[in-house]
Amino acid sequence: MTLEELQTKLKDINNLVVTFQTSVALEKYYSEDIVMIEGDGTITTGKEECRQGREFFFKEMLVEFRESKLISQDIAVSADKNYDFIVISNWYNDYTVKIEDQIIDVKSNQISIGYWKDGLVVKESYNYPVISIV
Repeated sequence: MTLEELQTKLKDINNLVVTFQTSVALEKYYSEDIVMIEGDGTITTGKEECRQGREFFFKEMLVEFRESKLISQDIAVSADKNYDFIVISNWYNDYTVKIEDQIIDVKSNQISIGYWKDGLVVKESYNYPVISIV
């Protein structure tokens, strides 16, 4: 995959995220063996497991989605032979979730680091404020 091809894919992914179509992005651009690492350290492996985790968040936890906006995005050619590119994205998110009996408004930045190989995301980690329940 060339840098230009990656940039085209990122443009599509970013559009899917801001239009609340993250499941479409998962299907199109993520490896079957994807490894996702959440801000709290939870690791999910495999596209099916990631689908289930996203479905739970969107159907069970999310109360209101107001905005997801890309602040910045940088691409690096990977020095590690396991990956072709590394993409670092800074997103601003604004939404409300329900955790147990608490309704929580979230306005925060999220740093995502995506590791690409053969045209797909094979690993992605997320850094965001972890919500704690009192």
